[in-house]
Amino acid sequence: MKLTDLVNMFMEARRADGRAERTLKDYRRVLGPFEEWCVKQGITSDMLNRDLVRQYAAGLRDVGWSVGTVGIHVRNLRSFLHWLYEEGQSAQNLAQAIKAPKLVERAEDLPTDEELFSLLSACDGDRQALRDQAIILALLDTGLRIGEFVQIQRESFHVDHEYGTAWIPIYAPKTNTHRFAFLGTTATRAVQVYLDERSDSLPALWVGCRGPLTKEGVYKVVRRRAAAAGLNPARVHPHAFRKLFATFWTKNGGDSVRLMRVGGWLTDAMLWRYVLLAKRKELAEAHRQYGPVDGMLK
Repeated sequence: MKLTDLVNMFMEARRADGRAERTLKDYRRVLGPFEEWCVKQGITSDMLNRDLVRQYAAGLRDVGWSVGTVGIHVRNLRSFLHWLYEEGQSAQNLAQAIKAPKLVERAEDLPTDEELFSLLSACDGDRQALRDQAIILALLDTGLRIGEFVQIQRESFHVDHEYGTAWIPIYAPKTNTHRFAFLGTTATRAVQVYLDERSDSLPALWVGCRGPLTKEGVYKVVRRRAAAAGLNPARVHPHAFRKLFATFWTKNGGDSVRLMRVGGWLTDAMLWRYVLLAKRKELAEAHRQYGPVDGMLK
């Protein structure tokens, strides 16, 4: 059977399993180059073996991609190869021939409290100021992924008038799951003020001059306000607020189990990095207070 036919069968199987559209796109993005490589090498599906699979995986490391990108390609390719074995299309489980590279922990350089205040202060002087401040506060207070954030509808923003807080039902296309996001009194009030100033009837919660904001639209909002505050836009972006959400939660004494539920993490692999960052700051402060040398030589 042609490799293209096997890839299409695999995609249909994953679609039947209910995989999210984003996941299906990732599979196609990975398997497309693998198909092309096999065609260029004159490799048919019945010729695949461990050496050839390893040769392809080794080539991925020479492209110049990040370790994370290579890891995505290898993991998705392994899923396809394992499926071939399960379906009887391969005599060997070729997925066992390769492993995803180990992620190297990066030092997280997140915005400080002072920089966040500067960012919020920069939301001033134009007709989009109320919206932009509401966006920044909502991103920080919910920890939402950008893809989840731009999907929110006005009717989904529910205010608990007894406490002055809000909750939003969230569908996560990345994980194909449903959960709730929450906003405290300050972020809730900011969103309400923004909504009260709107005169349009668009159903989207976040809108711009040309209609509902896209992912890129929200990125532009944050980058523009970061530049106005004199901050490096490379450090101040929507995903940085998701990381900050996790570190603040941990710093304020929140537990990781409920953090995973509220933030939509299915495993603690990525979450633990942000928890460690919060713990590092906490331990650094403890060392400044209890460390022996500074105390001895004051």
